Amino acid sequence: MGPQSKQAIGEQHVLVLAVRFPDVEPSFPIKRIRKKVVRGLNKYVKEQSYGLTWVKADFRGWIMLPDPIRKYKVSPYNFKVDRTRVKKLIEDSMTAVEKEVDFSRYQHIFVIPCAFTTPGKGYGMICYCANPGMLSGVRKNIRYVPMESKGGQTFRGGVCVATENAHLGMFAHDFFHALGGIYKNRRLIP
Repeated sequence: MGPQSKQAIGEQHVLVLAVRFPDVEPSFPIKRIRKKVVRGLNKYVKEQSYGLTWVKADFRGWIMLPDPIRKYKVSPYNFKVDRTRVKKLIEDSMTAVEKEVDFSRYQHIFVIPCAFTTPGKGYGMICYCANPGMLSGVRKNIRYVPMESKGGQTFRGGVCVATENAHLGMFAHDFFHALGGIYKNRRLIP
């Protein structure tokens, strides 16, 4: 069967941050986004793992980011994504909630840019695994890149980014990259 992820078992503590841009109105109500990410993702993960893994989500939204969407927008192509923009999105999101959140309590963070997105429009890419993945690369030197809020809190776990209109299958696929971890310089999928 190949290598099996040991970290993908049991309760997964996930901080979910539904973020807004000052120049873009979200297309979906916050309740709809919350339902998909909190209930939908947990149900999917539980079913796919035969009850061995489940998601305990701490949902926070609407979180206003300091800059317009153009400062965060990424390419819709995996190998053309500007890592500095991915890092900015995650760290600005962390900074916005750092006074009320202890990041060490979570294994994973989900950032949801609330901008209707299609390839190249809106945020640019609909869904991706940032850590491990976009921040370190997906072919070599794969690792968890530490993220840091302006106040100095650090997070070294899995990070996924999925726009408000990403469907549940996209959320799950990229969450599984974060959930599985790394083995011999490869991302595992549980």
